[in-house]
Amino acid sequence: MLQWILVILFTVCSCYQSFTVTSCLWHNNSCVEICPEWMVEKKNSCFQSYWNAQRTCEHPEVMLVGTVCGFSRCDCPDGLVLDSETGYCYDVDNCPTKHKE
Repeated sequence: MLQWILVILFTVCSCYQSFTVTSCLWHNNSCVEICPEWMVEKKNSCFQSYWNAQRTCEHPEVMLVGTVCGFSRCDCPDGLVLDSETGYCYDVDNCPTKHKE
């Protein structure tokens, strides 16, 4: 029995690959090396207990979400929201796609 437990433990450990998000900038549902020039890099430290969700044309309200230690993303500059379809930042009143009111 102990032999099987060791085999299973070894198999699980050997399949595990460490993954860190600190080297990844999240943009447009993928990991990118640098943010587009119209966006800013936003990093989350492991000391924050909350994280602001990315504001979009569809959901322009400020919303807090949980944190992921070391998470980084490309975000619109303050006061602008992301149009998810085009990937560009707009003033909420000038979004090309409709948003909820």
